[in-house]
Amino acid sequence: QSPLSFGGFGALTRHLGRLSTAVGEALTDEEAGDALLSKKALSSINPYMPNLSATWMFQRSMSARVDETKPSKDFVNRLLRSNFDIMNDLGTPVMRPFLQDVVQFTALAKTLGVATIRDPLFIPQIIGHVGVPAIAEWVLHFSAMGLYTVLHNAIGQKILDGEDEWVNSLPAKDRWSWKRKAEAWKFGSGLDYELPSHLR
Repeated sequence: QSPLSFGGFGALTRHLGRLSTAVGEALTDEEAGDALLSKKALSSINPYMPNLSATWMFQRSMSARVDETKPSKDFVNRLLRSNFDIMNDLGTPVMRPFLQDVVQFTALAKTLGVATIRDPLFIPQIIGHVGVPAIAEWVLHFSAMGLYTVLHNAIGQKILDGEDEWVNSLPAKDRWSWKRKAEAWKFGSGLDYELPSHLR
């Protein structure tokens, strides 16, 4: 699910192809037999997605818990206005994926960089509201997004396209496992999203 939309319909539907393919391969791969139907193997179909984990910070920054001091009345509006103005200025390749529940490392890094330059005095307020432990956890997810982006671009897409000779030489169970890892890198970095050609 997505914390950015009601129910995260877009965030769910974009995974249907990945999930149905993985389950289908697990059920029909005769070479691997029942090895792909184990709990451990099937758990790799629903892996850690750092971009989804990172988006919870957005939700956290726009909420106030009962036991906390409430932020200023214009805090959320200022946060939203600032970020959407920046994304709009950065253009469609940044704004459109975000509006469709897809968070990508490069787009988010650009947005945060510009936000820090444009309104540096607002950053301490955000940290004070969200809390240092939550920010530290978010930094880990953000860093993982960067790592997943590098892994997808370096070897992930080749694995998914069946062009990695080493992976192709492995037994069926290991090939299936590596494909799930490559899918996690692709979807966990938001690189499954393709901007329509007429918007590029």
